Amino acid sequence: MSSSASSVPILRYSTEDLPPDERYDAWLNRDWPRTERVYRTVPTEPFNVLMESVPLGQLLFLRTEITAMTWERREQDIRVSDFQPIIVNMMVRGAAKGVLDGRAFVEPSGSYHFHDLGRPSLHGSTASLTYSLFVPRELAGVWFSPVDRLHGLVIDGDAAAAAIDLAQTLWRMVPTLTPAGAARFERAFLELLAIGAEQAVPAAPSITPADDGLRAAAIDAIEHRLGLQGASAAELSRVLKVPANALTAAFRGDGGLAAWLLARRLDAARAALTGLERVEPIGNIAHRLGFSDAAHLSRAFRQRFGLSPRDYRKMKIDPAPEG
Repeated sequence: MSSSASSVPILRYSTEDLPPDERYDAWLNRDWPRTERVYRTVPTEPFNVLMESVPLGQLLFLRTEITAMTWERREQDIRVSDFQPIIVNMMVRGAAKGVLDGRAFVEPSGSYHFHDLGRPSLHGSTASLTYSLFVPRELAGVWFSPVDRLHGLVIDGDAAAAAIDLAQTLWRMVPTLTPAGAARFERAFLELLAIGAEQAVPAAPSITPADDGLRAAAIDAIEHRLGLQGASAAELSRVLKVPANALTAAFRGDGGLAAWLLARRLDAARAALTGLERVEPIGNIAHRLGFSDAAHLSRAFRQRFGLSPRDYRKMKIDPAPEG
């Protein structure tokens, strides 16, 4: 708990006082900080953990001491989860390595890596002390765009040292940290992490007139030939007779073709949900706009707009009275 009424709250979870043979099951079935299990885990040594968290504006800051473990997040776990932030994991002591959606990574002490909970992963960690930041996906898109480059990206050197130093400073100040101070730390972390990401990934070349022309041609093909349901990089490559990497370059400013298509599909879904002349079933909307099913649309819609398609429709058609 917080040290005073004006301090930020400190939440703590520990298995230290439990019998050793009960610790892992207790942690696995905990309801802190979420009831939903994020990873499939297997301890690789006798289990123990201490987790402490502090809110920093839109970020959640965690300090974790935990024994060795394997961590897996599968496609089927992602499909049923509405919890898909970007995690920044700072390794103070210990190490981790694995494969994050096809990208091999090794995170030694003194480095940090970006972990996208919207993509599959399998990695192992030694006993470790880490500081972590949970960054909402939309906020990560503002600061670290394009987000799809981040999964498994490891930052080391001075950029990592600066972020870890800031985390350690924050933790020393937590007992007296006010909400205003937490907001300043939030900004400082985002600035430092953005610098690290920029240094690790070369800046994309500027958009050329040829890219602009191809982007316009691709949008015209989507609107007048393929539709949102049938649009994909493969189909556009076939229709426009251009390689997929040319399409990637043309939509770089939009975060990539996939990000542009998802944004257009979600905008179209939002418009369809408010159509008063015909209440189209949500499953039909999902199919018509190229989502795999209603659940896929619901997850993406909630991520962007903060509520499910069903709740959005209800709010628009039968709005709550203003207070």
